[in-house]
Amino acid sequence: MSAQTFFGDPGPGNRRAGWLAIVSGAIGLAAFACLIVFLVMRPADRQTAHILLRSHDAGVIVQSLCLIPLVLVLGALARQRSPGAGRGGAVAAIVFLVLVVALMVLGSASVVADVLYMIPQGALGVWLIVVCQRNAAGLPTGLRWLGVVAGVGLILIGIFPIGYAAFVDTAILHGPISDKGHAPPGTDKANQVIHILLAIGTLVGCPTYPLWAGLAGRWLLVRGAR
Repeated sequence: MSAQTFFGDPGPGNRRAGWLAIVSGAIGLAAFACLIVFLVMRPADRQTAHILLRSHDAGVIVQSLCLIPLVLVLGALARQRSPGAGRGGAVAAIVFLVLVVALMVLGSASVVADVLYMIPQGALGVWLIVVCQRNAAGLPTGLRWLGVVAGVGLILIGIFPIGYAAFVDTAILHGPISDKGHAPPGTDKANQVIHILLAIGTLVGCPTYPLWAGLAGRWLLVRGAR
């Protein structure tokens, strides 16, 4: 059974993909809220902060899985509008989403470093920008611009583990960095810059990415109702 068959008609009337995208957006925004409260509460109440962090992780997992049908539909719409369009972009996006889920699960279980999921998340940001700029699926202008902003934020998040490993300490690729630890000598400036980029990416990408997904889902439902 093909992916398109499983998710139903790949055309504009795919209500299942639309509703799942809306669910993805709602859960993604809730996960972002958990992350913000986690960062605020971490110094004072580590037990509650840990619960919030795990809630964020679970939210990102569900958010990513619920977005897969939307990716399939956007790819199908692009091929309808441009028969020569390939499937590579949709396949790549699905791979990135699956990697986010897998690395998030493994990171939550302390099998791999808990920041590795940010790398495919950044790659997903590249896909989002390309999809919105090319607009092969026929997205409205406002949704396209929102997708570009979200994509930039996700890319900044994805840069964090790579930049930290390259310019500060490769230990981040093997496990969490202690809040009480210090960056290796001579890397304080790089550490500060990398964390500023992460903060900007988080504030820009984490709320706009699920908002884009939810609005894209609503657009699919409205388009299918016409």
